[in-house]
Amino acid sequence: MKSNIINRKLVLAFYLLVTAVSISAQKAPMKYGKIDQADLEMKVYPKDSSASAVVLCNYGYFNSNQLQFVHQMRIKILKEEGKDQGNFSVPASERATVKGQTVNLENGKPVITKLTKDGIFIDRITKDVYQARVAMPNVKAGSILDIEFYYTGLPSYWSFQKDIPMRWSELIIEENINFSFRKNPTGYIPFSEATNNRWVTKDVPAFKTEPYINNYENYLARFYIELSSIHIPGYLYKDYATSWGAVAKTLRMDEDFGGQLNTINFSLNGLEKEIKNSTTVPEERLVKAYDAIKKIKWNKNESLWVSGNGLNYSFNKKIGNEADVNMNLVLLLRKLGIDASPMVLSTRDNGQLPPYSVSLDRLNYVVAHVIIGEKTYLLDATEDYLPLGMLPERAINGRGLVVKKETEEWIDLTPTKKNKSVIILNLKLAPEGTLKGSWGKTTYDYGALDQRNHYKTFNSEDEYLKSLESKYLGLSIDNFKLISLDSLHKPLQEEFTITLKNRATKSNNLIYINPILFDKYTENPFKAEQRVYPVDFTTSIDRTQIFMLEIPTGYSVEQLPKNIKMALPENTASFQMTSTYMEKNVQILFKLNINKPVFYQPEYQNLKAFFDELVKKQSEMLIIKKD
Repeated sequence: MKSNIINRKLVLAFYLLVTAVSISAQKAPMKYGKIDQADLEMKVYPKDSSASAVVLCNYGYFNSNQLQFVHQMRIKILKEEGKDQGNFSVPASERATVKGQTVNLENGKPVITKLTKDGIFIDRITKDVYQARVAMPNVKAGSILDIEFYYTGLPSYWSFQKDIPMRWSELIIEENINFSFRKNPTGYIPFSEATNNRWVTKDVPAFKTEPYINNYENYLARFYIELSSIHIPGYLYKDYATSWGAVAKTLRMDEDFGGQLNTINFSLNGLEKEIKNSTTVPEERLVKAYDAIKKIKWNKNESLWVSGNGLNYSFNKKIGNEADVNMNLVLLLRKLGIDASPMVLSTRDNGQLPPYSVSLDRLNYVVAHVIIGEKTYLLDATEDYLPLGMLPERAINGRGLVVKKETEEWIDLTPTKKNKSVIILNLKLAPEGTLKGSWGKTTYDYGALDQRNHYKTFNSEDEYLKSLESKYLGLSIDNFKLISLDSLHKPLQEEFTITLKNRATKSNNLIYINPILFDKYTENPFKAEQRVYPVDFTTSIDRTQIFMLEIPTGYSVEQLPKNIKMALPENTASFQMTSTYMEKNVQILFKLNINKPVFYQPEYQNLKAFFDELVKKQSEMLIIKKD
C-alpha cells in the first residue's frame, strides 16, 4: 500500500478519535422511508414521457465534525426496461452502512420489501477507493427504490446527472479547517442553486449518448472530489493535490512510483549490457529497449502505481500492469544513458483531466517520455503491434504530465499520426453483372494498428476471410496475401483476388454500380439537430479509394458520378470525387480527410451538413448502358 495513503488513513483515524461524536442536524430534501403517495402513483414522468425511470432525489451531506457522509437516493421505476436501475454502484468506503427498501403499490397500499445483506457488496476498486454495489429486491414497473448510505470520508465523485432524468440532486460539503477538498466539475448542466458548500440541480434531463464521443462520463454533470491537503497544527501538514507541482512531488516521493526508479533492479543489468554492446547509437538503443520490454505482457490492468511486488518481479515474471511495463522501460532507458521520464495521464475510459484544477486521483496511467537530441518520443510498451513513438488510442486524452526529477512538464497528447487507409479496386464487369478482379488495402499508422489488432482476434487466416465474406454481401475471396504483419514500422498490406455478386443492379439495358464498395458511410452519424458535446474522432482520418473498372464489349458509360470537392472552413475536413472514362475503362478517385481529431459545439452544424453531403456522394451510382 502506498505510503501517502497510509498516512491519510492514519490521520483520518486520529482525527475521528479527537472530534465530537454527535452529528449535527441538516435539513434534507427527503427522509428515508417517507415516500409521497403521488410518487407511488406516478406512471409517467411529466417532464420526459419516454423515461423508463427517474431519480426522484439524490442527496449527499458531509458532516465535517465526524468526517461522515450520508447519501440518500430515491428512484422511481416507470417501465419494465427501467428495472435495471435496481442494480447500481455508488462510491462508498470499506465500512459503509447501507439500508434500503423497495416499495410497490398493491391494491392502493404500499408494500415494502427490505434490502438484505445478500444484496449489498463492497468492492475495492483501487488501494484507497471503494464502491458499494446494490441489488434491490422485488423491483418491477411502478417500484420506488429507497436507499441510504453512511460512511467515513467523501465519495470520489457526486453525480448531478445520469442516463435517466434526475428530478433533484443536492450535495452539501461542510467546511473543515484541517482538511481541504478539491471539487473538479464536469458537464454542461447549470446549478439551480449554488453556494460555497451547497449545490443543487433540478429537473435535469437524461444524458443521451451520441456518436464519436470520447467518454460519456466526461460530459455528465458531476463533481470529482479528492483530498488536496491536511493541516493539523502541531501534528502534520501534507499537500496531495494543491498544485500540479505538489502532485508531481507526491509521485516522485511515493515508493510505488518514483521510489521504484531509485531501486536496484538486477534483472535489467544483463539486458542493459547486451544492448550497450550491440550499439552506441541512442536511437538504436531506444528501439532495442522498447522491443525487449514488450516481452513483459500487459495484464490489461491500468494503474498509476507499480504493483506490490515491484519492477524486478514483473520483469522476471514477464507480466504486469501498464505501470510495471512502462516504468521498467523508463528504468532501462536511464541505464542506457537515455533521457527518460514517466509521464502520467488519464485514459479515455477514465475521463479527461480537469482543465482548470488539480487532481491526483484522476491520473490512472503511465507511459514513457523520452528525449534524444531535438526529438521527443512518447512510448507505451504494452501492445504487441504498437509502433515506437505512438500511444494507444486509450491514452490519447488531452494532456500528460511528465514527472521529472525536480520539475514537471505538460505534453499535448494530440496524435501527429493518422488513421489512414488506401483501397484500390481493379475489376472487370461481366455482362450478367458479376465483378471480378483485385482488391488491395493498405493501412498506415493508427489504421494499421487497428487492422493488426483486428486480424489478431482471429484464430486463422481462413476465419478472417470468412468474416469478410459475411460482412460484405456477395463477396467471394479467391486468394489472399498479407504483407508486413510484424514489421510495425511499415504499412500493413492486404491483397485479395475477389468475385463480387449482387453489387451491380440490372434494369432493362442499364447496370447500376456503386463504386464505393467498402468502408463507406451509409448514413449520417450526426442526427441530432443540436449537440453540446464535442465530436471526438480520436485521431485525424485519411481515406482514399480508387475504383477502376473495365467495361465489357457492347457496353458504354451512361453516367459517371459527378466530380466534386467540398471542404469545411479552414480545411478541417474535406472530401472529393473525380471520375474519368476512357476506352472502356472507368476510374473513380474518392478521398476523405478529417484533418483534426476534435470538433467543438460551434462547428457541429457545418460538420453535420458535411456528412449529409458525404453520404449522398458515397451513394451515387455509376450507370453502364448496353449499346
